[in-house]
Amino acid sequence: MQPTPSSSQPLGETAGESAVTLSLPARHEQLPILRLLTEAVAMRNNCTLDQAADLKLAVDQIGTLLMSAAAENSALTCRYEQVNDTLETSLSALTVSSWEPERGSIEWRMLSALADSVSISQHPTESGRANESTVTVCTRKPA
Repeated sequence: MQPTPSSSQPLGETAGESAVTLSLPARHEQLPILRLLTEAVAMRNNCTLDQAADLKLAVDQIGTLLMSAAAENSALTCRYEQVNDTLETSLSALTVSSWEPERGSIEWRMLSALADSVSISQHPTESGRANESTVTVCTRKPA
């Protein structure tokens, strides 16, 4: 399975105008591609150097957690979307084992420090043997 980026144009100023999505195999050797795209999208959307570095580190950590718990031969999808003054980055994967950092853990504190907000959702698949797991991190651009 090869990475499949898709984008129609640079991210717009309002929600839904445009987004960048990358789907790639949920394997750790794909993390450099994920980091590279995250940094490029952050910089293209006027994030500061510090914000871009923080977002790249947060996406790397989330990607690592999701890939470690992902179903065999599944994909990790990362979507970047600008909503007003916030860059929303969502990572999703089909997970078959526990991966979510406990609130208050060092992993959770690190993610919380790197982004303006972090949200996690998990929904069981129809078979009940896996979850569709999504993590969204939001980074507010400077005024």
